[in-house]
Amino acid sequence: MYSPPPSHHEQRHDDDVALWQAFRAGQQAALGALFDRYAQQLFSYGYHLIHDAEVVKDAIQTVFVHLWARRDHLGEVTTVKFYLYRSLKNELLRIASSARPAKEQVIEDYEPSIEQSLVDTEEEHQRAMRLRLSLAQLSGREKEIINLKYFSNFKIREIATMLQLNEQTVANLLLRALKKLRQSLLVSVLLWLLG
Repeated sequence: MYSPPPSHHEQRHDDDVALWQAFRAGQQAALGALFDRYAQQLFSYGYHLIHDAEVVKDAIQTVFVHLWARRDHLGEVTTVKFYLYRSLKNELLRIASSARPAKEQVIEDYEPSIEQSLVDTEEEHQRAMRLRLSLAQLSGREKEIINLKYFSNFKIREIATMLQLNEQTVANLLLRALKKLRQSLLVSVLLWLLG
């Protein structure tokens, strides 16, 4: 019976699991491979949460140092990427809570850096401006869910676990954010056409 070859996503997942098992067995090179594979993605995610590159870099290093130190006590993980993202968020929350008074323990809102990925043409600059104005209409939680869903490719279930919300709440917030974006983009396009 024919079985199709694994997709790129499935292959990467299998590679991640193999690296995780090797790292837990004491192979430092496997942890280094995971770091090389995910450091840039973790930095982008962390920087969306806290706009301080040095704090994010330190937090990523702390996550990997703690992983190595606790490797004997770690179990299997379903998705290595999800585990690393959640670990980084927890570390950033720990840093934020120790650096701020108790009433201000929420990580600052973030704005996706759209300009980095746009070509410098006038039309694309206009689209970026409209999109940035639309994203500004979203709450911090809505922006975070949009980022995790569409820029980091997490599933609703994984986002719910990471944000400690139920899946229906995440789905509702995602739907509300998408509606706001559609409405805002439509209004800005109409204003641009009329202007």
